[in-house]
Amino acid sequence: MKKVLLPLALILASGSAIADQQGAYIGGNIGNASTNLSAHGHDKSFNLDDDVLAYGVYGGYNFTENLGLEATIGQTGEQEHVKKGYATLTPRIMFPLNDRFSVYGKAGIAYVAADANYNGHENMDRGDIDVDGFGWTAGAGVNFAVAEHLNVRAGVDYLTAELEDSHNDRSLNIDSDTTIYSVGVDYKF
Repeated sequence: MKKVLLPLALILASGSAIADQQGAYIGGNIGNASTNLSAHGHDKSFNLDDDVLAYGVYGGYNFTENLGLEATIGQTGEQEHVKKGYATLTPRIMFPLNDRFSVYGKAGIAYVAADANYNGHENMDRGDIDVDGFGWTAGAGVNFAVAEHLNVRAGVDYLTAELEDSHNDRSLNIDSDTTIYSVGVDYKF
């Protein structure tokens, strides 16, 4: 145990500055998604509200220590035969607290797609459903610079969109709301 804690304590307590967070970065995250899908169509409706696994990749570019642009691609776990994928593009504002810690906030556009392979739901006909649409996203979190090129973050992201059936033979509208609590690791080039 001491062999693990000593190097970790040295990294955390080191006085070396890791102030330069400018440039490109890429990383991955994993967490919990609280997701809600409410559908109305064919004179029927259903509501899925569940907590599922969420994971994704993100990358971006920090123009200054306070301003960057970030893109995310991710997916939530299956929820009653429904999988949801998303992509976001957001400006990101960062506020350094010291050489290692910073807080950030972001807001921008989101694209959400959901597909389902139903074997029958109590209120829906059998068959496949593919819906997608654009909406918005907002998020906030904390970032910790572990080393010169390695960062760890924890954050929360909210995505909302109105999804429509991509087939012309049906009329189905779905309201999608997702809150994602995640941790991530990224590498700065």
